[in-house]
This record gives sequence, C-alpha cells and structure tokens, in this order.
Amino acid sequence: MERSEAVTGLRKKLVVPGEVLCVLEEFLPRLGAFVNGEGKVKARFLGEAVYDLKSKEVSVKPLKQIIDLRPGDRVIAEVKDVQDKIAVAEAFLKLPNTPLKYRRTGVLVAKRNDVLDNLLGIGDIAVLTVRGVYRGLNTFDVYSPGCGVMLAICSVCGNVLDKRDNVLVCSRCGNRERRRTVLKYGNLDVLKQLVGEEL
Repeated sequence: MERSEAVTGLRKKLVVPGEVLCVLEEFLPRLGAFVNGEGKVKARFLGEAVYDLKSKEVSVKPLKQIIDLRPGDRVIAEVKDVQDKIAVAEAFLKLPNTPLKYRRTGVLVAKRNDVLDNLLGIGDIAVLTVRGVYRGLNTFDVYSPGCGVMLAICSVCGNVLDKRDNVLVCSRCGNRERRRTVLKYGNLDVLKQLVGEEL
C-alpha cells in the first residue's frame, strides 16, 4: 500500500485545523484527530502531529493547553435559561480551580416528576457535574451530591437572594424563591478564591 503524502513526510510536525494527517487505513485517529466522510484523518486544532508507528495511531498535541471537560468533572457555571424540564448553563471554571478560557455551554434536564425552576434560576451561579460530552455539546447535572446553587439571583429585581432556613429571600423586594443550594451558599469568599478577585 502506498503511503499518503502526509505520512511520507513524517518529519513535518506542525499541523493546522483540518489538515490531512493520513488516511484511515494507515493510522487510527486519537486525541486531536478525526476521520471525515472520505476516510481521511484530519487535525482538530493547531498542534504537533504525533505518529505512533507501533500502535498505528496518530494524535495532535496542542500547542496551547486545552482544557477538556469530561464526564464526572465538576464546574462552576452561570445559568442562562430555565424552563420546566430543561435549562442552559455556561461553565466558566473547572473545579478545583482551573478557569476556562472559553465558556462551555451545556444543558440540564429535569428528572421525571421534577421541574428545574425549583432548583435553578436565570443568573444563578451553580456547582454542576458534567454528565456527558458529545460532539462539543455538554450535559450538566445538578442532582449529584455537592451540586447546587452557590449564589441565587432574584427573578423579580435581580438582587442577590439571602438564605433564611430553606427559603431564599430578596432583601430588596421581599420576593421568596426556592433553589437547590450548596452547603456554603452565599459565601463570596469561597467564590473569590475559586474565580479570582474580579468577582
């Protein structure tokens, strides 16, 4: 079998997104590589192509550190939209303390016989677990132990809600709301340590 032009020049290390690395018959794609519909293995991002001749695998080592979210990871996210059965959140920090350069959008789905607007509100800052990642789409979970809202926003006036017993109360307008909260709800010092002083 004749080797593709990309593999013949194995010394060429730097690759750009979409650049052909080889054909599927030569090497299997691993981290940073994918197969298109024509059977060509291409680079996902700018980096160094690494060909493993023994295992017949090719990967792309990124030039910059790319922080991937994986199932089981914990993140801090801002809730962007909430409906009865589905919510959207943007993760900006991977716990314990790794800021994400680009926010990762994900969806949350309510359990059967449950509604999310009793658990989350728009603008809330919450600890969530990554349930799954599929083609760049993240699914988050608020039901895992230790997950919940760290800071809740009043749906009427936008003020931060204070926790009193099991209810969140707005000191500005008197509105009362329910959320699933974390143990250290409302502790801005914890948030500042995780996110930085700009909070």
